Amino acid sequence: MISPEQRRIFAAAADVLIPAADPMPSATAAGVDGALLDQVLEYRPDLVEPLVAALAECSGPDVPSALDALARDRPREFEALTISAAGAYFLSPAVKAAMPYDGAPRAVHDDVDGYIDLLANVVERGFVIR
Repeated sequence: MISPEQRRIFAAAADVLIPAADPMPSATAAGVDGALLDQVLEYRPDLVEPLVAALAECSGPDVPSALDALARDRPREFEALTISAAGAYFLSPAVKAAMPYDGAPRAVHDDVDGYIDLLANVVERGFVIR
């Protein structure tokens, strides 16, 4: 799906978009160009074609300028690249571990008795097709 050369270009572009910032790793340190990219593209196969087009535009030595031009002239391809980079980044275990967010605490609601009562009504009513 994505060639090794395209992965190299993706890694360079992703590092421009997502540089390291303490305590967060850079995109390549998070491993966005490997299995995480494959996972994103498995979830979003519609991104493959515009991502490949974006990578073709970013293959030169001046990746930041290429990204600026891509954002200005080819927003669909730029969006595919940024969604793929951010998606792969936030799938990374290294990023999840570095994020200072534990999630909102959730109250435990164990309403088994209510659920059983609800099911008892269904059993008593029997099989009904409306």
